[in-house]
Parts: sequence; structure tokens; C-alpha cells
Amino acid sequence: MAMYKLTRIIPYILLGWWLCIVSINLQAIELDGLYEAELEVNSQGRAERRGIIRSALTEVIIKVSGNGQIALSPGIPEILSRSSQYLQQYRYRSDRLEVDAVTGLAKEQKYLWVRFDQTSLDMALRAIGVPIWGRSRPVTLAWLVIEQGGRRQLLGSDDDSVFTDAVIEKSKRRGIPLDLPLYDLEDQQRVRVTDVLGGFQESILSASERYAADAVLVGRLRDIGKNRWEGRWTLHLAGRALHWSEKGDFDAVINFGIDGAASSLASRFVREPSNELGELMVLVTNVLGLEDYARSDQFLAGLDGVTRIQPRKISSDNILFKVEVRGDQQSLLQSVRLSNQNIFSLIEPATLPVAQPPIQGSAPIVPDITFRLSR
Repeated sequence: MAMYKLTRIIPYILLGWWLCIVSINLQAIELDGLYEAELEVNSQGRAERRGIIRSALTEVIIKVSGNGQIALSPGIPEILSRSSQYLQQYRYRSDRLEVDAVTGLAKEQKYLWVRFDQTSLDMALRAIGVPIWGRSRPVTLAWLVIEQGGRRQLLGSDDDSVFTDAVIEKSKRRGIPLDLPLYDLEDQQRVRVTDVLGGFQESILSASERYAADAVLVGRLRDIGKNRWEGRWTLHLAGRALHWSEKGDFDAVINFGIDGAASSLASRFVREPSNELGELMVLVTNVLGLEDYARSDQFLAGLDGVTRIQPRKISSDNILFKVEVRGDQQSLLQSVRLSNQNIFSLIEPATLPVAQPPIQGSAPIVPDITFRLSR
């Protein structure tokens, strides 16, 4: 009996050893800070802090759910009323502003940074049926033209301006990865300002291919005078073009554009919540060594919705995992696609191999999903 138990645990001892000695450099695009927020404050008083923490929790729930109107949903007001229960950490900081021309004194702006407990907040949201958007999210490439004072400017990633700062800051607050094009010589030859203004999608989408983004956002922002702007937005997503527009001050127009993109992305990528844990048999082929084994193990373990993985059988060129996932097969496939690592390619069901059983004499295992490890 002792020898049998030792035989059973040897694969897991070896697995731990392999994971320690193999160095892996993963380049996944995942968002950090989803459960954090920072807002302006006037003081460090307790009453103001209580209200800011509630506002910060609202912002976090919007990021986590992808729903800009989530505060109106049933059950959310009750969660917000208990915002301090989910608080994990907070701190204040100050930024020195420009010197006042009259007093000659430098003003300061205070901020309150807060972090909420992910586990308890997720549990509360799932209990009232709110979908949770994981850390792996689709990347959006934004082509934005600013028209002001007779000048037209297409924003690039190297531009240092209030316009780029506003767009990037708003996208962070909504929890969507957003990139601006390099707008280098190659981009300039393929996309002109007039292409963006005229909505010529062929040249824009063709130039976007080099960035391998999941969605393309096109924005035309025009100063119409008296501190008012007009914004026209188009999101190219999954072969469709979605359009919307807004007039107001600059912040309102930017917020409306990014909010529209975030809501459209969430409607496609956020799956309905599931508190049930399912088990899937996942076969990974083209595993040629210990490094491949460790890459596959760590990749699966790090996917959104995966709570546990267990190796069931290891052979010379493949490995069979039992994967415990919150949701179903489609949830796991979507997490793989959104991981942006591109290390797994899906093998169609018609060509699925049959894994040999881990126990002699038992029936062969037909995997639920089979991936080929890419190089």
C-alpha cells in the first residue's frame, strides 16, 4: 500500500521540480488594478472618505462587470451600502499643481487610492447574477483625429498631449486595454487624416492588421466652440461597424466614446455568471519536453475561470489535463482566445485524438478539447 501511494504522488513531485527549474517568459496582455480606483478628495476626513470609498466601489464594479449602467441593477445598491466591508487597503497622496498667479502659492490636489477584496466582491456579485469580466480582455486599437483651431491631428502612441492622456486615462478607468497606433512612416503612408474623418474603413482596417488588435475604434473629435466638442465614433468588432455620437465638453465626449466601446466589447465577451464548477478533459499535443509541459501547465492554470488543473496522463508528446473551470467548454475556449499568448491552437473535433486511460483496463478517454502547443 505504501509503495502504491508513493507511485501515485511521484508525478506531482516531478511536476513541482519541473516548474521550479524551468524559466518561462509569458507575454500575456492582462489588466492589473481592476479592483483598485483612485479619486480626487478635498480632505482626509472620515465622512468624505466614506463617500469616496462608495464611489470607488462603483467604479470598480463597472470595470469588473463591463456594464456602465451597473449601479442601476438590482442588488448593487445593497453592495454599495456595505462598501467598507469589501475594502482591503487605502492611502492618500497629493500632486502639486501650478502656482496660483494671484497668491503665488502652489496648490495641491489630494487623491484617495483604494483597493477592494476580489474574492469577497466577486462572491457578492455572483450571488446577485452579475457577470464578471476576467483580467484577460480584448485589445482595442484607436485611430483618433482631433480638429481644433483649423488644425487636424491624428494621435499616435508617442504623442504627449492632454488628448492622449484623457483617452488612455478613461480607458483604464473602464478597464479596456487601448492602444494608439505608432503613426510612423508606414502608418502615414497607409492612413491619412482624411481617411479617418471620412470613415474610409478599408484603409484603416488594412493598416490595423499589423497591430493584431481584437477591435478597432475610430474617433473624430471636433471643437465646435464655446467649450463644446462633437465626437463621432465607430467601433469595428467581429465584422460589424457600430456607430454613435455625442456633443458636450471635451471630457463628456471622450467619456461617451470610451464608454460606448467598453459596453460593446463587454456585450460580446462577458459571459453570463456561473457558480457551478465544471470539469473538462483537455489534451495538449506537441509537448516535446519539460519546458513545453511547464508552459502548458502554467498557461491553463492562469486562465480566467480556471480554479484547478490536474495532470492525468503524460506521454512522449502530449499531456492530458483534468481542468476544473467556472462555466463550460465555451468559457474555457474564450479565455484561451483572449489570453493573447497564442501558444495554443485548437484541433477540430473531427481530428481529436483519443487519450489512453491513466489506469490499465479502463476505457479510453475522449478529450473535451484538444490543443496543439505552438512554437
